[in-house]
Amino acid sequence: MNKTARLENWSIVAANELTVYEAPELQRYKLQGDVYGHPDFEDGEFITTSAIMSEDVKKYGTVETRNTSYELGTPSDHYLIWCKKNGVKKLAFGAFAL
Repeated sequence: MNKTARLENWSIVAANELTVYEAPELQRYKLQGDVYGHPDFEDGEFITTSAIMSEDVKKYGTVETRNTSYELGTPSDHYLIWCKKNGVKKLAFGAFAL
């Protein structure tokens, strides 16, 4: 059974580096942020998750990695600024519109 936790002050980061010969859609992603309610970490500890396996942010507000389901709280202010500067209109699979 997967663990569950909440992630605050989060951002999305690349989980792997692609070579010039790999298609961009092969890129995988991880989350970083302050975790709460995870049995393996102190509340408020900054973590990087394993690669995102599936998401149901629109319906349930969760992202699943290999062993944990994360409820997404508020994105990082720095990440929001980066997204605005880089023309990103929606975050985390469309759950947060800018």
